[in-house]
Amino acid sequence: MPEQNKNNENGTGTGKKNKVLVVGTSWDQFGGSFLGNSNYWTYELCPNVEGALFKIVDSDYNALLIEQNFFQGFYERSQYSKERSILENLPAGLALVDNDQHILWCNRQFREWSNSNEEIIGKRFFIPLGRPEMRGPDYCPFSKTRLTGQSSSTLLVQKESGRYLQMSAAPVLNEHGKPYNFVVELQDVTDQTIREIKWERLREAGKELANLSKEDVLSRSPQERVNILRAKIGNFTQEILNFASIEIRTLSEKVPNLLEPLLAIGMTEEAKHRTLYTKQEGNGITGWVAFHARSYKMDDSREDPFFIEGIPGSRSSITVPLLYRGKMIGTFNVESQKPQAFDNNDLRLLESFAKDVAQAIHTLDLLSFEQKDSAYRSIEKVYGMAVGPINQILNETARLQMGDLSKHDELLSAFARIRQLTREVQAAFQGFVEKIAVDLPQEISATDCSKYTMLRNKRILTVDADESVGRELSRLLFYYGCTVETVSTGENALKMLETTKYDIFMSDIKLPDMSAFLFFKRVRCAYCKQYNMIPNDTSCDPPDDDPCCPKKEVPFIPFIYMRAFGYDSGHVTTRAAEAGVPKPIFKPFILTQLLDMLKLVITKSNRENKSEGNL
Repeated sequence: MPEQNKNNENGTGTGKKNKVLVVGTSWDQFGGSFLGNSNYWTYELCPNVEGALFKIVDSDYNALLIEQNFFQGFYERSQYSKERSILENLPAGLALVDNDQHILWCNRQFREWSNSNEEIIGKRFFIPLGRPEMRGPDYCPFSKTRLTGQSSSTLLVQKESGRYLQMSAAPVLNEHGKPYNFVVELQDVTDQTIREIKWERLREAGKELANLSKEDVLSRSPQERVNILRAKIGNFTQEILNFASIEIRTLSEKVPNLLEPLLAIGMTEEAKHRTLYTKQEGNGITGWVAFHARSYKMDDSREDPFFIEGIPGSRSSITVPLLYRGKMIGTFNVESQKPQAFDNNDLRLLESFAKDVAQAIHTLDLLSFEQKDSAYRSIEKVYGMAVGPINQILNETARLQMGDLSKHDELLSAFARIRQLTREVQAAFQGFVEKIAVDLPQEISATDCSKYTMLRNKRILTVDADESVGRELSRLLFYYGCTVETVSTGENALKMLETTKYDIFMSDIKLPDMSAFLFFKRVRCAYCKQYNMIPNDTSCDPPDDDPCCPKKEVPFIPFIYMRAFGYDSGHVTTRAAEAGVPKPIFKPFILTQLLDMLKLVITKSNRENKSEGNL
């Protein structure tokens, strides 16, 4: 005999069967054999009064059988059928849940919020709701209520619908004061929660804009700073506020009352380049807002006298002033193709965000002014240090062009003089760096400069066909007191070695005119000749297949290979490693790795080449 539903499928009767609700704990009270052999009746067993009352409301039954022990309770509680009818039509979702979290009854609103098209009664509570995510504060509401006898609450998120439901569970106590059922209420708090999420994300966006000057822009050009600001404002406005069409204008510094475009997303080309002024009439809503320094929410463009179209088919918009300490510095406009697309909460959100945008714009303007002022002062200092040597270089080159130097020795002397003057200019720049440590670029700190003092006054010869590599090395190492001289071929580098002593050699593993390993060997020989004072015309190259020089007096060569990520087809670095060359450094450079590699070879060179006469 079944325990819950008793449907006879063996009868031979015809027609629709009548439904009977049996209120009790056992079929035996009603003659189980009789119930099980009827051809005309369908029986459903309900073991508690509450469930039975709710079933009567939800379904049509032709007869009701009540166990004697349940009769009095059923009679008393059935008097509340009107109240249950009211509960059925409440806008809140209501459910009665047993101690095992099975739904005994639920109202119409609960069923509407359910993701299930199947029968809900009898299922575990969270399954019809699509197993929503719990956001707290209680993450096991039924367990808490069962253990404490107190109400519990949590925020449920239905992922498929995007609906937020506030769930409250209260206990139904038995005569011993123990929970045996739960009454659950669900409230739709989607709009309120989304507003709160937007406000929270907007606060975080404001903090990020406030930190823009510290983290993103100090070492960038004014145009790069503006581009960063545009990208961040556009992303925040679209992702957080869900405004797709945006226009921001700022007051011109050159033309009075002119509102210059700073950012335009989704606007027509005509709107982007439209000339607008801070005037009450004839300049659209933007001009009106700038003139009055007051927000303007436009619900329907067909009825607004100030409206000028910004996006195709625009029907509604919000325009707010950008105010910094009460001063109007620009406008912030969003538009939609739907009429009445924005409510008062959207207006408040945009006004709040506009304060952070105004602060960021003002900060960038200050930084631009301060950086320009600092640059002017720096240029004056550098020019004062370098102007003398530069003028002498000009005089020497003029003599060469005039043909005043006819003898070979005089030409060599003039070229040597120009080279010396050029290095004096470099030295002037190096001395200047020591005086502007507080103005160092963001990626270079004064602390690092003091950490790598062993690099000061070191001369580096760089060989790379890519001119940008030399420029980047010069830019970075300039602040650490290094002089970087760059050539594109191995032969040019070897020519420079004939007349100049270098502290460090850096070479790409692929050179345009010779094997990078052959270049290392020839640098080693030239360095060795200088070290041991051997005449340049003396040949001491080892065989090409021998990576190591057989002479014991060869000094440590402060040589560094540079390479991009990829396969070393010539096995340059492997062969060089056998000759004592450190592992290569990868391009593009990571500053700390570059500095540590330079420190390594300088320290090792100083340690191993410490006898008198060392380079």
